[in-house]
Amino acid sequence: MSQPEKKIDLTPDEMNRKLFSYITQILGLRAYDVMHDATFQDGDTTVEEAAKKMAEGDVSELIVVDKDKKVVGIVTDKDIVRRVVSKGLNPKEVKLKDIMTKEVVVVLGEADLGTVVQLMNKHRIRRMPVVNKIGKLLGVIDARDLAGALGAQRDVLKRIVQGLETQLVQIAKEVEEAKKKAEEEEKEKNKKIYG
Repeated sequence: MSQPEKKIDLTPDEMNRKLFSYITQILGLRAYDVMHDATFQDGDTTVEEAAKKMAEGDVSELIVVDKDKKVVGIVTDKDIVRRVVSKGLNPKEVKLKDIMTKEVVVVLGEADLGTVVQLMNKHRIRRMPVVNKIGKLLGVIDARDLAGALGAQRDVLKRIVQGLETQLVQIAKEVEEAKKKAEEEEKEKNKKIYG
């Protein structure tokens, strides 16, 4: 009995994901290579303090950590607007633990960028805390970090391809020269034999 044919997904999104994964594997970039420093606080920090810290760091997210620096939540600028300001709550009294998103998707620092992209797409998120093997916060990776890494990867691949093209052109010239030389030697040989 023959096996049913596997359907190949050739949608642009899937092709981009596969290409990104392939490029990442070639260049070996990991989450910790492209992440940025995380702004973090504990859950008892007030929203006002957190907002000031976010403004100082020019970031749109703040990672909430426990005493061991393990991720327990995340608060974004949108969370502050939607869960505090729009409800007329006092940011001097509301604690991060009261408004944070508790189910946070994290990624290991050793994860390749293809894995990061898959997780972000699967969970429909734009940023993720990066942690070590015991769960301690290392940094944050977001769509801008990935875009920057992809741009750098494209530049490197472009240089690689240009180098290969140059080598191929040189090889083609050498093959052509060798071919001409062989033809000339064959003509000389034939002249000697047939006069």
